[in-house]
Amino acid sequence: MQSQPVSASNATLLEDAAPIVEQLPIGIFRKDAAGRFIFVNARFCQVKGTPAERILGRTAVEIASDAAAGPDSAWRAELAEQESRQHAQILQTGQQVEREEAFSEPGGPPQSWRIVESAVLGPDGAIVGSQGVLFGATRRNPEDDTLANERDLLRALLDNSPDHIYFKDRQSRFIRTSTAQALEFGMATPEGLVGKSDFDVFSDDHARPAFEDEQEIIRTGLPMIGKVERETWMDGRPDSWALTTKMPLRNGAGQIIGTFGITKNISDLKEAERQVAEAHKQLIEASHLAGMARIATNVLHNVGNVLNSVNVSAALILSRVRASKVQGLSRAVQLMEEHAGDLGAFLASDAKGKVLPGYLRQLASALVAEQNDAIKELAALSKNVEHIKEIIAAQQAHAGSSRLLEKVQIRELVEDALRINAESLARRQMAVEKEMAAVPEFLLDRGRILQILVNLISNAEQAMEGVTDREPKLTLRVELVQGERLRICVADNGVGIAAQALTQVFAHGFTTKKTGHGFGLHSAVIAAHEMGGTLTVHSDGPGTGAAFTLELPVEARKADPLSAG
Repeated sequence: MQSQPVSASNATLLEDAAPIVEQLPIGIFRKDAAGRFIFVNARFCQVKGTPAERILGRTAVEIASDAAAGPDSAWRAELAEQESRQHAQILQTGQQVEREEAFSEPGGPPQSWRIVESAVLGPDGAIVGSQGVLFGATRRNPEDDTLANERDLLRALLDNSPDHIYFKDRQSRFIRTSTAQALEFGMATPEGLVGKSDFDVFSDDHARPAFEDEQEIIRTGLPMIGKVERETWMDGRPDSWALTTKMPLRNGAGQIIGTFGITKNISDLKEAERQVAEAHKQLIEASHLAGMARIATNVLHNVGNVLNSVNVSAALILSRVRASKVQGLSRAVQLMEEHAGDLGAFLASDAKGKVLPGYLRQLASALVAEQNDAIKELAALSKNVEHIKEIIAAQQAHAGSSRLLEKVQIRELVEDALRINAESLARRQMAVEKEMAAVPEFLLDRGRILQILVNLISNAEQAMEGVTDREPKLTLRVELVQGERLRICVADNGVGIAAQALTQVFAHGFTTKKTGHGFGLHSAVIAAHEMGGTLTVHSDGPGTGAAFTLELPVEARKADPLSAG
């Protein structure tokens, strides 16, 4: 008999079973709590190729370290380390483990052997060691090969995955984990986490919800997919963020025996999200400021066009007030007051008195003319101020995406636009030709259309800058196309537009004028689009003039099809 007990108690324990154990065709062994072999049978020694005296009282690692150096020494040392870890796992959990090893019996080919190792309990129920069997596994069916391959794949995954992969029992205690998780949890090996729970590494604020999630999975059998969790550690390290998926763990009979899951650290992703959110917030703020600046620029540009006409009207009114004949009336009244006692004789016989009635008639006529002129200019001034209000209202409507529709007579709208630009057109001595078809009133956004026309007429006037070989001319055409679209064309015979610039004329900031800002046409084309229309430009090139055409849909908004302009 090759096996021998280490102590009298062990000898007594195994004495009766020894004959049977020695005759079994499988290897049998037992270890103490330290992992030292305390019993091996003859078959075990035969398979291992090592006599009992070199096995008993020693651990697997010690036995492997004594083996002669050779090509398989590293492999034997790795197997011994694995066996030692599994022994420690058995002592901690009491659960059975299995592994496979390949040995060559003396004079025989390599064979595959399966080792099943389980806990040994003392009289008080405490784990005092382990015991196991070793039997041949050379006749495995394809299912066994598949299982072995799956075990290898699982081990490769657990050893190399950067994510936390773990299996837990029904009490949410770890029974197996990936190497990455063990290292982050402060363990030297994955076995160090076996038997522990989240409460041993996380604060209660995180461990408690995780435990409750796992118990809910065990109770219902429903998975928890993609939960984002904030992890707070007991050792004081900074909080981390994790994306976790957990599933019910079932045995071969389909019974739930615990949970398993995978947790990915997404702290970097959360920080990137925070930075993106901050950048987005800054971008929104910048966009708001840019939008405010754009609106302010458009308002100032469009109001500036109208202010030229306002200044002309105001200056003319001021000049006429200063030259008013009303002072003559004051002198005539003073003269009559001086002769109040003999006013009849004064008017009948005095030279000054005789001409006074005629002077008063002329003065009355002059004052009436002054009043009419003042009323006319004040009316023009009032219209200009009203248009300034409409420009501001249009910008407010643009900001609020609202529409200001009213009955519009296009002929009157064109005349208003010409009047606003009257001073600059007169200064340029620019002839104005109007080709106005009779069109009815329509429900339109009066303020926006007037804004567009004022800009187009102003641009046409400025297009004559530097042109000396022809009489400046502005042509305005109004027509109804197929009864559905209102077309207004503003054409000039000025400097024209180069072909490469035609695609840019409506771009924000683009201008061909030395003092231009590129705001007017840009705001005009935006206004046209907001009304569902288009604003286009045509020019045959430099020196040939340009034509801007505004088209608006009107059929659905017609107000009075019988009224004509």
